[in-house]
Amino acid sequence: MRCSKLVVALGFPLLLAGLGCSQKDPPLSAPSGEQPGYAERYPARLNTLRTRFASDETKVQAALPQLAPAADKLTTADPATLAALFEQADAEGKTGSYASASLEADTITRFMEEEKQPLHQKLAGSVSYAAKQKNCSEDLGGVAAGSMDRAVEKQLEERLQKSGEVHRFIEDHEEQLGKANLDAAEKQANVIAELSHLSHVRLELYRRELEASIDEASQVRSTLEETEQQNSQVLADASAPKNKRTLAEKRKASAVFARAALDSEVEQSKRALDEMEQRQKKLSVDYDKAFAALIDGLQARAKK
Repeated sequence: MRCSKLVVALGFPLLLAGLGCSQKDPPLSAPSGEQPGYAERYPARLNTLRTRFASDETKVQAALPQLAPAADKLTTADPATLAALFEQADAEGKTGSYASASLEADTITRFMEEEKQPLHQKLAGSVSYAAKQKNCSEDLGGVAAGSMDRAVEKQLEERLQKSGEVHRFIEDHEEQLGKANLDAAEKQANVIAELSHLSHVRLELYRRELEASIDEASQVRSTLEETEQQNSQVLADASAPKNKRTLAEKRKASAVFARAALDSEVEQSKRALDEMEQRQKKLSVDYDKAFAALIDGLQARAKK
């Protein structure tokens, strides 16, 4: 049986998950639990997975009641064509190509958000320096930083659109949709593709990533304890150079901090894992009902 592969890129090691597969392929990468740096980030990683699951779940729940009202505003578009467009978007959101493109875009977006301040400072500094070299008195650094944010956001949006067939469908059906409706129709189709993806694919990928991560808890605990012990030995050595002692103190503190959070994060993750599968299934059912109601409404309009 051929299984489609989806890559979860969460700023962490890659997880290859075959949705709907009855056989598991052997892992392509070695476990990371023996690496001290990974072990120190591990509790935060568990928290991030749970947080992202809940955030995307809430996003879908909030958007579902708006599906039909948004389509109702496209009164001059051919309803049968709209229904076909939205069905295309729904199917697209469940594909592996959409998952890869969406996760890639999310990774870039999160990087830009987390590194926003240093990126803005570097860009603004470079632009301001170049402006002074050209005897320009205006401060263009802030303007350039804001322009970069907007450009990245727009480019990511266009990149995701190009990964699927929604935009091609709209190009092929401009007449039926009506030129005045093209932007709104495409925006709504993109929303549907995202909701379809989140409810049917993304949440399950989060659950699988969390499940795989929990299995590393024992090794992570051993690594943190070993790291703490090794650096304690350096600190106990009066002949150790100052720079080594400073580094050991820093690494010991990181290991102690991670180990203090470990048990709580693992326990919370285990409890969450028990609920995630049912929450994902319920959300996919709720989405399917809302989407079916949307299509039924458009088809009823088409018969009038």
